[in-house]
Amino acid sequence: MKLDVLFFRIFVILLPLFGCGCTLGPKLLENGYLSYNDRVRATTDEELLLNIVRLRYLDTIEFLAINSISAQASFNVSLGAEVSTSDSGASLALPELSYSDRPTFSFTPQRGTEFAKRLVEPIQVNTLAYLAASDWPIKILLQLLVKEINGTINESHGHIASFNKIAFELGKMQNANELLIAFTKYDEAISEPIDKNLIKPSDLISAAKAGYSFIPDDDGQHMRLSEPMPQPIVWLRTAPPAAKQIRQKLRLGYDTEGPIELHAGAKSRINSSTFNHIHMRTRSVLGAIVYLAQGVTPPQSHLDSNLTLKSWPFPGQQNSEMDQIFNVRTAASRPQASLAVQYRGNWFYIDETDLTSKATFLVLSEIYRLALISSEQNQAPLLTLPLGGS
Repeated sequence: MKLDVLFFRIFVILLPLFGCGCTLGPKLLENGYLSYNDRVRATTDEELLLNIVRLRYLDTIEFLAINSISAQASFNVSLGAEVSTSDSGASLALPELSYSDRPTFSFTPQRGTEFAKRLVEPIQVNTLAYLAASDWPIKILLQLLVKEINGTINESHGHIASFNKIAFELGKMQNANELLIAFTKYDEAISEPIDKNLIKPSDLISAAKAGYSFIPDDDGQHMRLSEPMPQPIVWLRTAPPAAKQIRQKLRLGYDTEGPIELHAGAKSRINSSTFNHIHMRTRSVLGAIVYLAQGVTPPQSHLDSNLTLKSWPFPGQQNSEMDQIFNVRTAASRPQASLAVQYRGNWFYIDETDLTSKATFLVLSEIYRLALISSEQNQAPLLTLPLGGS
């Protein structure tokens, strides 16, 4: 009788093990996916912050791409330890349980001509406009990504205080829903002049089906094949006094309630330093990283040991107002911060309560993902979670 009771108790122990096979896979997938997703995000941010710190020390920066993550999880049940009964001498083997997780990561250094080009080419004005149109803070977008707007230069040799006032006013208008950034379209010629007598109605139909059109040339005798291109515009929907003030700061030479076009690149001033549109010179991703390196404050011991320069190591003086945009602090031991990296024996981190620095870093992180990660890599790493058992 005792043997029957023992069998029953062992059956009760084993029953959940047989049933867990139905739920083990989904649970492992859920926990594994979220854990790896969070760790990839955190690692990318830490790498970006580390490169900002490295530049402050004039050290080489490096970017790695995580190509794939393969996590082999196994759950094993085997019969090991024996239990014997005193009455019959019979013995039973009790189950032994084991679980293992063996992840494999594949990394590739991001180098080569294409990556270098993406790193140093200026951010497109359309990219900045799309972010602002999606309610990203235009104040931070301007301070981080724009070097000049209508002659006001956001560099140490320029007019940083004046530039920050423009960014602040536009940011305040955006928060009050008095600033609208949208897109219109214009036709950009993509062909040489074509004699209009040679263009047949079927050509017009074929071009329209493909999303193109023919536009008249200046001489009236020729036409050009054109492609519709997005044109970012700004609407100032604020009251006249405030609109007049921001127009004066932007050096706009006419007073109208119509849209103001956004263009890339500086433009020669006309009509006593006035502009017809808003012209921007944007930074590259590398330029934005270098710019934010000014916000890194090395520990005094590193300055005293000449591990880095006491003054700003790049051309031009350090931005005295950088602490209003971005600030990386240091600590001897690991701080209570969600974003911190260890470098040269110290911890560099963004304080959890410094919302301005966190927002600035968030913008840089998204710009990095949009501008640098190629189409073959921007889908995030391939994550494989096979579940094996025996």
